[in-house]
This record gives sequence, C-alpha cells and structure tokens, in this order.
Amino acid sequence: MPAPITIEVDYQHTEFTPGDTISGKLMWEADQGVSEIALRLFWFTTGRGTQDISIVTEQKWPSSQGQANFSIPLPQEPYSFSGTLIALSWALEAVFLPTEESSDRYEFDLTPDGKPITLSRVKSAITGTAKRRFAEKRNK
Repeated sequence: MPAPITIEVDYQHTEFTPGDTISGKLMWEADQGVSEIALRLFWFTTGRGTQDISIVTEQKWPSSQGQANFSIPLPQEPYSFSGTLIALSWALEAVFLPTEESSDRYEFDLTPDGKPITLSRVKSAITGTAKRRFAEKRNK
C-alpha cells in the first residue's frame, strides 16, 4: 500500500461559489511503482439509485517531487445539494498513479451563495376529488 498523501487547503471553510479558486498544497511519500500523483476535482452523488461521478479536472505531478502547490478554479455548476433521496457533493481527491489508490479527500459545497442547499419534500398538488379521479384513470 502506498504511503499517504495529504491535501492542505488554504481555507478554514468548505463553502464555495462558482468561479472561486481552491488552492493549497499536496504532500506525499511515494512507494516504488508509483509514477505520478494526481489531484482530481470531481462531483458525485450519494443516496438512492446509481451513483454518478464526474471528474471535472485533474492535475498531475511526478511522484519523486514529494510536494506541490495547486490552484483550481471552480466551475459554474452543478450545485451541491442534499435532498430526501439524493445528494450531490464536490471533492478534491489525491490519488497515486497508476494504482488509482486514494489517500486523502477534501469535500466541499459549491452553491450560488456559498450556503448549503437543502431540498425539501414536495407535497402533492392533487387533492380530494381530483386525487381520486387521477388514481382511477391510472388504474384503468
């Protein structure tokens, strides 16, 4: 198993807005067989259903370097959110290549105003008689 990678960001917070830049430093000790270190910016979903993951950008350094500064501009979307059934989050993850083993992750929110978005349950707009008629039509 490779030695650890550490992600140190220049911030004490985990809330960002589109167009902000995340910067910091990576530090690592690479075992033999590790050729590069990659830092990936990606979003992912959790919750019910199939998990979606999308790598937005990736920066790489030779494993022999031992440390590197990074600066990554954040995209305009998608926004982070949490709902009853699904949530979307953003993260930076440092991985050893070619093994793809990760050692450190920094998760954060990307929203229009930097504040978390929580989706609430939507109540049905169909009530009373209309609800019964809708159910009858659906069951035919």
